[in-house]
Amino acid sequence: MINASDVIENLEKLYAHRDEDNVKIPELLVQHLDRTLYFFNKLCDEKNVDNVIYNILVNVEFDGQKLNEKCCDFIKELFVDALYFHDIGKINPAFQYVKMNNKLEFDDKEDGLDTKHSQLGALLFVHMYINKINEIDEDGIDGVQGFLRHILFSFAYVISRHHTYLDDLEKVDFYDTLENVYNRVKDKVSYIRYYKNSKDLIENFNMKLLNNSNRYGDGHSPYEIYILVKLLYSAIVTCDFYATSYYETSKEPNFNYINNVEEIFEIYKNTNIYKGIEKYKKDKNYFNDIPINALRTDMFLEAEKSLLKEQVVNNNNIFYLEAPTGSGKTNTSINLALNIIKSEPNINKIFYIFPFNTLVEQTKITLYNIFSEKFKIAVINSITPIITTQNDEDGMKDYKEDLLNRQMLQYPVILTTHVNFFNYLFGLGRESNLPLVHLCNSVIILDEIQSYRNSIWPEIIKLMDTYGKYLNMKIIIMSATLPKLDNLIKDVKSNFYELITCKDKYYNNKLFKNRVLLNFELLDCGLKDRNEIKENILNKINEVVTERKQSRILIEFIKKTTARDFYNTLREAYIEKRIVEITGDDSNYYRKKILAEINAKYSDDCKLGKKGELVLKDVIVVATQVIEAGVDIDMDVGFKDISLLDGEEQFLGRINRSCQRKNCIAYFFNYDKSETIYREDYRLEKDLMNIEYREFLINKDFQAFYNLCFQRLNEKKNKNNEESMKSLDKEVQSLNFKTVNERLKLITESNYQLFLAYTLEIEEDGESITIDGKELWQEYKKLYKNDEIGYAERTIKLSEFAQKISYFTYSYVDYSNKYDNKPKKYEDRMGNLFYVENGEDYMIEDEATGCKKFDIGKYQQDTGGPFL
Repeated sequence: MINASDVIENLEKLYAHRDEDNVKIPELLVQHLDRTLYFFNKLCDEKNVDNVIYNILVNVEFDGQKLNEKCCDFIKELFVDALYFHDIGKINPAFQYVKMNNKLEFDDKEDGLDTKHSQLGALLFVHMYINKINEIDEDGIDGVQGFLRHILFSFAYVISRHHTYLDDLEKVDFYDTLENVYNRVKDKVSYIRYYKNSKDLIENFNMKLLNNSNRYGDGHSPYEIYILVKLLYSAIVTCDFYATSYYETSKEPNFNYINNVEEIFEIYKNTNIYKGIEKYKKDKNYFNDIPINALRTDMFLEAEKSLLKEQVVNNNNIFYLEAPTGSGKTNTSINLALNIIKSEPNINKIFYIFPFNTLVEQTKITLYNIFSEKFKIAVINSITPIITTQNDEDGMKDYKEDLLNRQMLQYPVILTTHVNFFNYLFGLGRESNLPLVHLCNSVIILDEIQSYRNSIWPEIIKLMDTYGKYLNMKIIIMSATLPKLDNLIKDVKSNFYELITCKDKYYNNKLFKNRVLLNFELLDCGLKDRNEIKENILNKINEVVTERKQSRILIEFIKKTTARDFYNTLREAYIEKRIVEITGDDSNYYRKKILAEINAKYSDDCKLGKKGELVLKDVIVVATQVIEAGVDIDMDVGFKDISLLDGEEQFLGRINRSCQRKNCIAYFFNYDKSETIYREDYRLEKDLMNIEYREFLINKDFQAFYNLCFQRLNEKKNKNNEESMKSLDKEVQSLNFKTVNERLKLITESNYQLFLAYTLEIEEDGESITIDGKELWQEYKKLYKNDEIGYAERTIKLSEFAQKISYFTYSYVDYSNKYDNKPKKYEDRMGNLFYVENGEDYMIEDEATGCKKFDIGKYQQDTGGPFL
């Protein structure tokens, strides 16, 4: 490394930060640089980041050849020094005088000096290293010096952006930016007064060495450099945050990992489930009374055995866990994650990634029940408050430390959403990139990957495979309908491993396969008229209700408007029966209360039922596809409007979920066109109107179903157009971060939140509480705009509002993207939260629960909004 004292004059007098209240002594620049490096070394110790960098570099190819050791060492040196000198631009005299109030010699009459430091720092970093590249022997690889200049150029770009965000390197023309800074420096030499090599920079620096003709940005393997540059950005902003926090608080931040896996494993082994598994291993008759548990245990043990085969953990990064609904995937994944950590000491953190917050909440409860408070299990989403801790000395909260822990994901186990996870991998801003360096050497459990936007499956798995390999992430992908996405990147040597080698043994077992009988008679009736189809569906529902007397019936529609229409019709037809509606227009509170009612079980034997039996035996639930995954609900009979084949299986997972009841049936019908919701999805080419697809569903042959989808995806991606995989390679190689981010977005529609101000009564800790939505909004808004408290305290207190805010919040999706980035009716807004004053006008009351539901039809009537 280059020593700061070798390149900076007056190092002992230059400042990096100062306390605005003038309570603390200003932080010297050299202190900040040293602290930044100190925390990087901590990351190397705790997360083995140095090994991750080495792992990337030894796989970089230039013109088809691996880099030699000297080149790898040089790039590693560049990486560390880019981090160390990220703030060298703060030697700018104007920055010192104006920003730091540092009364060093400074002629404030000199025009043209601004206080910026990042772009100047980038230029100085380039100058420090540009000549060292000429000393590196090309060693038979023609042009490697140009390639190293490209690396230097890219790292300098990161320095220039470490206070903003990553854009498209190719499109922002960073060369022009550097040239403009260089011209300013030549015009005002005092700009670099404290740079010891200023004379050489002014007289000998050759800017042309950095233009396209002298850099080789297209002769290397693209993904390694993309990840390396992203990792540098993450490391810089992370260590910069840590160092700045240390100056402000005089406290060293926490680094929380799983460093006691044996102890954690012992807690897990003491659960009743694991004890039952151990007894079954010794006695195959142990689960004779509950045969489904024998099947679950067989799958659990097969997955564990596959994982623990010699070298499997070390040589593979992505593991498939394909298992039927009700087979205990969550429990199996916990065991797999702990075994990975036990097998590979570098792995020390677990991330659970889900498509829906309902799955996050369910898994949180499962983990809490197992591990209690033995380590922090953090939920990272929009409705869960930031974890806070009490200071042992004065009992006060340390808001800065708690916020920093949240920003850095400093918890041993994190539960979050697919959208957040993709933001960590492909995000552009500083805060979205803070977690990336902490993903290194972690177990990532991805649930329901088929819910990702279908048209970008090839891009997703290509980048997931690459990130997993180079950041040493052990990724477990699990689902009942699991697309083997590595089939989309056959030309690449990938690291995928199937933990269940013979899935038919489980899927075709009668306990799973015959759990729900499939009935297609409503598809075969030949009706075309929607009114006749509706009448046919209602007649079949009535037939089921009449025959069964008491039954738990689930009916799923594609459109919310259709669900509401049938809901109203059924309420009129069955006045004495409990009928509820669950759609994307329900508040968080309403959905929780409804599901609690549906899932309630007797705690003790009584005249009405046995302990563990469901209380609500007679109910009709009308829902949209939000019920398919992430909702723990167990019904007897299902009716579903056909859409995606894997969606049909997810729906079946809500029927006889416990596998303990008989004569459970699912009826399928064709009412609304699924293309209106599932746009650009290649799974829609055929559906259950096709006899072959029915066989796929009956036999649980989802790979055959996915093969046609894969074929269409490959056809499209292989075309020479902007959506081809080659174009992705080019964008990655060009370090066009924004374009890659846009391409990998999971949600493309404009998505906003409506806050409907109405009066809500809730139960909290056994007490009835009334919340006035208008008052809540004003309290939230007051806190949101409160500048008298610190940023950390305000952020945490706002997060503590999140749960109550969610009770009044409803999603607004503009599928047309034509409403000027906002809904048509609102009176106030904060960010993407839009306040509707007369929210009471758009609510209807569920008579059984007393909860209020969003009347989407009334709002649509008043606004003409684009609701489906």
